[in-house]
Amino acid sequence: MKKLAYIISAVCLLCMFTSCQEELDNWYSETFEYSGRFVFKLMSEDMSDTYIDYEAYEIQIYNTAENIQNNVWIDDHGLIFPLKSKFVFTGNASSFKSVTEDFAQLPENIHSTEDVPSVVPTAAGQTYTEEEQWYIKAAILEGKILPKAATTPGGNQADSIYMKIRLYSGAATFTSYEVPVALRADPEVPEYAWKFTSAVPNPEMEETYVIGGYRYTGMPEDM
Repeated sequence: MKKLAYIISAVCLLCMFTSCQEELDNWYSETFEYSGRFVFKLMSEDMSDTYIDYEAYEIQIYNTAENIQNNVWIDDHGLIFPLKSKFVFTGNASSFKSVTEDFAQLPENIHSTEDVPSVVPTAAGQTYTEEEQWYIKAAILEGKILPKAATTPGGNQADSIYMKIRLYSGAATFTSYEVPVALRADPEVPEYAWKFTSAVPNPEMEETYVIGGYRYTGMPEDM
C-alpha cells in the first residue's frame, strides 16, 4: 500500500491517457474470451476500501505473440502499479488463476525490471542491487470474466471482470553490459548500461488488491 499511495497522488495527471488507446485486434486469438479493455476500480484485498473508483483507468488483457491458450499479457499502461507482465492461467475465462504463485517461476513485470538504477556503470560485468524494487512480479490469485454480468455507470450491460492480484517486491540485481556501437552517443567512446538479472522477494513488501470492473463499451455515458 505504501508504494501505491505514492503512485495515486501523481497518476491523476495521466487520467486521459487510456482514452486514447486503440482497441487491440484479438480476432482469431486463442485468448479471445479474456481479451479486451476493462474499466476498473481498485480495492483492498477484502474489498472494504476503494483506492481508485472508475476514474477512467483501464486494464488491457491480450494474447502473447505465441498465441497460446491461457497465456496473456495484462497491461495497465504504466498508470497504476505500473504493470505489464505475462500471465499463465489455469482454468478458463469464467474462473482462472495463475498456474503458480512461486516467485521464482513467475514472469517479470517489464515496467519494474526496466526501471534500472540511476548509478552509471563504468564497465561491463558490474552488479548493482536495488534493495526496494517494487512490483517485480505478479500473480492472479483468482479471477473471472462473466458475460453481461455488469451494469455500467451509464446503465448498459457489459462483461464483468474480477481479479485478485498479488504483487511481489524485493531486492533486484542488475548487471552492466557494453552498449552496441550503433547505439552509443559517440561510437568511439565505450558506453555501458544495466539489465535486470535476478531478484529476491521480500514478504513484507507483498501487496494484494482486487480489480473489479466492466468491459469497455465505448458509450459516452460510461466514460
